[in-house]
Amino acid sequence: MEVDMDTKRGFADQSIGRTYRRLRILAAAALLGMPLLTAAVGFLYRHELQPSLSDYYFLLRDGGLPRTFFVMFLAFLGGVLYSYRGLDDRDNLIHNLAGLFAFGVALFPMPCDGSGHPDCLPGLFPFLHLPAAGLLYLSAVASVIYGGGPELRNALGRLSDPAQWLRRLRNIRIFSFTLMTLGIITFMVHSLFKNALPEFSWIFWVEYLGFAGFGIYWVRLMWLINDANSEGHRRLAVRSGPAADEGAGAPSVSRELAKAAPEIGEWSDIP
Repeated sequence: MEVDMDTKRGFADQSIGRTYRRLRILAAAALLGMPLLTAAVGFLYRHELQPSLSDYYFLLRDGGLPRTFFVMFLAFLGGVLYSYRGLDDRDNLIHNLAGLFAFGVALFPMPCDGSGHPDCLPGLFPFLHLPAAGLLYLSAVASVIYGGGPELRNALGRLSDPAQWLRRLRNIRIFSFTLMTLGIITFMVHSLFKNALPEFSWIFWVEYLGFAGFGIYWVRLMWLINDANSEGHRRLAVRSGPAADEGAGAPSVSRELAKAAPEIGEWSDIP
């Protein structure tokens, strides 16, 4: 039985689009929800909010649910980011590195501090924990700054009123970058003046600003891409009308003008 290749390609395109959409939703849900869920699990065991998310690894003597949620969050996030194929090679590299650093944060727990966690046992290469966490944060910032790269901007430039689409992308990047930069500034202020500041879970909220900024970026980017694809389909559907009428006795000059316009197959969905 002979299979229509266009039909196969259509199913593949739809599957790719759904896969990308699902990965963006999963990344956003994990970044926005899992840190708070980990903290909520700690409250169930009558523990106050910890100084940082990493402290939940040693919250209970045997690790328990807080450690499970902490490791699960980072492993899940690492898997999603590493599986995500960026919009170009550089975008892909940024997310692959972010995924590897997320695995690193989970694999190499923070140094075992007997004063804060008297029952903790040292984990694997704890000196790698802070570099992995810092590089994960910086990779997330790099992803937001890069914003999909020139491939995404070129695709948005093919739509009507490209300035409006590019401005929308810029606003998405600025908002998330601002949140993440506030996290970095807060961390620096806390590091310099921690003795003069009231006791508070500073680092936890710094981390959450970074995760939330990155998660909001994923959600808004997904909406932008969905809207851009819908607009691309609408424009091409409108242009298919005149192309269909061309064969019904249209003057040769009209044919020449029609050839200069983009063809129906020129719009390729942003994945």
